[in-house]
Amino acid sequence: MSKPVFEDLFTFSGRRNRLSYILFQISIWILFLVGGMIGIPIVIVAFNGGTDEVGAIVVLILLLAFLAILISDLAVTAQRLRDIGCTGWAALLTLIPYVGFVVWIVLMLIPGTSGKNKYGPDFLRNS
Repeated sequence: MSKPVFEDLFTFSGRRNRLSYILFQISIWILFLVGGMIGIPIVIVAFNGGTDEVGAIVVLILLLAFLAILISDLAVTAQRLRDIGCTGWAALLTLIPYVGFVVWIVLMLIPGTSGKNKYGPDFLRNS
């Protein structure tokens, strides 16, 4: 059985299989799309029609939400890297332009190590 997609989002330990990682990344893209469609017009209206304080509060809320998503994405990427036998610190490579995109694609294509590795049990083989 695959690891649930929204389990251990802020935990930098453990493993995450390929399907769970891909579904998490799809949900992040959908969240950014919907958040952008809702958040950007709110920011524009707040700065143009409202007061600057309201606009600043909305921007602060959006920045905090982005920070939470970034941390959870790094944690999930670290779990996926551990599933293929790499260190979780390699998740920082995803922050480098162009290199991060290549790492992101590779993580979606490479299968994890079969069975238990030094980072924990294999979710696909435990059921």
